Amino acid sequence: MSTRPFLCVICAALMVLLMAAGPADARELRLSHQLPESVARHRAARVLAAEVKKRAPDLSIKIFPNSSLKIPPPEQYEAMLEGKIEMTILPMGYASAKVAELSVVTLPGVPLNAEAASLLKGSEFEEKLQHLCEEKGFRILTWWWFDGGMASRAHAVTGPDTIKGLTARSGGGNDFNNMLSAAGAKIASMPLTEVRPSMEAGKLDVAQNSFELLVSLKFHEFAKFVTVGGYSTLTVFMPVLISKSAWDGLSDGERQALEDAAAASNIFLEASQREAQEQAIEVFTKAGVKVQELSFEEYSAWLQVAKDGPWKSYRALSPRAADLFDSLLRSFINSGTRQ
Repeated sequence: MSTRPFLCVICAALMVLLMAAGPADARELRLSHQLPESVARHRAARVLAAEVKKRAPDLSIKIFPNSSLKIPPPEQYEAMLEGKIEMTILPMGYASAKVAELSVVTLPGVPLNAEAASLLKGSEFEEKLQHLCEEKGFRILTWWWFDGGMASRAHAVTGPDTIKGLTARSGGGNDFNNMLSAAGAKIASMPLTEVRPSMEAGKLDVAQNSFELLVSLKFHEFAKFVTVGGYSTLTVFMPVLISKSAWDGLSDGERQALEDAAAASNIFLEASQREAQEQAIEVFTKAGVKVQELSFEEYSAWLQVAKDGPWKSYRALSPRAADLFDSLLRSFINSGTRQ
């Protein structure tokens, strides 16, 4: 009996199995974060995933928001390095707790706002920062910076002299709290979940946070003053990171697809933050809250506080920290030549 019909059946079955399994080199990158799906960072991550899929169909990013993988936010750093996830949206304050030199991107007063921070993309500073990160086992993929403002129950908080004696909490981390303390504020340490009820109860006078959180936590319901726009005392870096091992395992084409997708997400995120500022001004104004921008003179006064406090402490960490900080300042000075 001829074996040809039998072989045809076997081949057809194998074809079905291979098609069901998908391409042999298809891979999925897991991106974990602790943020709700409503915030711009999650939406920008969706842009990143969609843009990657368009450029590299066999590479996909699966997003796990709201800490759905049950990884506590500060432990996402270790989870990434241990291979439990490949990517994360990480507040750099968590990373700098592990690598002190990384707090260069959590220092108050520099950059002066998120728009200025975009000038650092492609700079000497970014190159040095990326080199440090890769030494520690991960790579910065996106260039996401956020501005914020100060909501107050007592009076408008503008220059450093206006916060003296007030109880305050910054969403920017220890360096920002240290700057507020150096200006005479009494620092209240508490998780984000306690900020709104503490301010509503009169236990907290000033809350410094991103535009999105100022609105989503409804500070306009009990704050009397808010400082939003102009220059910024709260500009923070919260990028998408990818583990070095995952990055090294990608082909050149896949890496380029990720870089191009990250560039698209950067544009989306920047636009969302301009919208977030406009929304904050509109919401607080409609609620009868006195809204004002931070002037250059007020910003300069905060810079002096930062220079004598957090900046000085950071530079003293190590020669590498001092070099990174000098590179940051040089890159701003040289940014005009790259336009």
